[in-house]
Amino acid sequence: MMKAPPTIPAESGAKSRIAELDVLRGIAALAVLAYHYLVAFPVTFQGAPEPRVPFGIFAVHLFFMISGFVIFMTLARTRTALDFVVSRFSRLYPVFWVAVLITWSVVSFAPLQGPAATPGEVLLNLTMLAEPLHAPYVDSVYWSLVIELVFYTIMLGVFLAGWLRRVERIVLPWLLLQLAASAGAELLHMKIPKIFAALLLLKYAHLFLAGILFHRLRFDGPTRARIALLVCCLATQFAIQGMWAGLFATVFFALFAALATRRLSWIAVRPLVFLGAISYSLYLVHQNIGYVILRALAGAPLPLA
Repeated sequence: MMKAPPTIPAESGAKSRIAELDVLRGIAALAVLAYHYLVAFPVTFQGAPEPRVPFGIFAVHLFFMISGFVIFMTLARTRTALDFVVSRFSRLYPVFWVAVLITWSVVSFAPLQGPAATPGEVLLNLTMLAEPLHAPYVDSVYWSLVIELVFYTIMLGVFLAGWLRRVERIVLPWLLLQLAASAGAELLHMKIPKIFAALLLLKYAHLFLAGILFHRLRFDGPTRARIALLVCCLATQFAIQGMWAGLFATVFFALFAALATRRLSWIAVRPLVFLGAISYSLYLVHQNIGYVILRALAGAPLPLA
């Protein structure tokens, strides 16, 4: 297979994993779990009022920033497109298949709301593209995986085009496209076609791009242009996702700034690193299986004093 153009050299002596990134993954996973168990479950199954600040979705934004950093780092060390495809496939799909089958088995035995997915719908879920294939998700948390796959595909195109060294040149045009689409949709009172929004990551591109820029800061050092582009990414978060999302993202950007300047090593304590290492599996199975368990516990009689 033809090799891609030369990639950006990795940091001398760098490990394949950065412990602080694993910790950030673990923190994001904990936030998602907390939201689903402490907020979404009471709202859905117990009639609790909707929260004013749905912080769980903001934790997924942190996952997207991590993906931007990690995927760019992976491509910078990749020799061929096939290497990248195989590494991503082996990292994502086997665990995902197991999670889909386990979750489907549990909700088939103890249905939550409505019937469990049919075997045909489960097969479509195994592609990780259930929604584009017009099938219901076995677990609704899978929605973010489609976004991730689109980003991987776009970045693979950047790699094959030999643009990794010039990746910063696409940041500002992409942000302007996001802002123009958002403003246009609001002014014209119309929804952007789903397929268009998904393929161009119109709601989330700035988060992935911020992760890429923080990678450049860590491995190539700060420049005025990189810092300015990061400010633009954060401003885009406020403009597109709203005030609360922007405030949470400000915290995420601060954490990544500490990571990029190598001032976050103190956070890499073993329990949090371990949590980050299992965060993908935990994310895939926690919601519906957790709801089944919580519903059973809520319906069980209280223990005698």
